[in-house]
Amino acid sequence: MTLVIDSNFFFALKAKNDKNHLRSLEILNDIKKNNKKLKITPYLVLNETITLAVSKYKANLHYLDKFYKLFWGEDKFFQIIQLIPSEYEEVFHILKKYCTYKRLLSFVDASLIYLYENKNADYILSFDSHFDHITNRLF
Repeated sequence: MTLVIDSNFFFALKAKNDKNHLRSLEILNDIKKNNKKLKITPYLVLNETITLAVSKYKANLHYLDKFYKLFWGEDKFFQIIQLIPSEYEEVFHILKKYCTYKRLLSFVDASLIYLYENKNADYILSFDSHFDHITNRLF
């Protein structure tokens, strides 16, 4: 089983005041029990998550260190995927395919859909419903 992980899951893991914090901890415990699951995310998600943390916590280094540990330290439980330039063009085409005025996707969202399709993933791990009817979503 393969899981593609969105930034809002990572943020909820470390932000105790996030409405999805407890659910993110439950999901993390569940996926750690089953180590057979491949857990991946693109570097774009790290960028988005850290940017969100800088904004929400006003660059408080205490909180930024929590995300450092998650992405590069002892809390890391997933693989980071580096997309190559030609893949970004495919991500753009996915964005054009699925983005509408009723379903606003970001380029980062499109990269998650790309990985979901390209890696034959089972789920996107996200609290965002705009992935529904495109992918299977674990939330």
